[in-house]
Amino acid sequence: MSIPGFSAEVSVYNSNGHYRSARHSPGSAGQEIVPAIPACRNCDYILDNCEKHGWRPRALCAACAFGNCYEDPPMPNPFPDPFPPLPRF
Repeated sequence: MSIPGFSAEVSVYNSNGHYRSARHSPGSAGQEIVPAIPACRNCDYILDNCEKHGWRPRALCAACAFGNCYEDPPMPNPFPDPFPPLPRF
């Protein structure tokens, strides 16, 4: 069975190691990666920078301004009690 106008040999081509893309990788040319939901412990720093840069990026600045941030979960007890209290009847 064959598909007209398509063959495996035609679909493979030599690229010589050069590919074109319209997008640039994040972090190049002064761009920075911005988290979707910031940690609450960073909001003071983020809000200071938001004020300096015209409240941009808007989503990040709004998240900290309205308290839409996350708290780290508490660390588990590394030494749990191996003998819990006995039930009283």
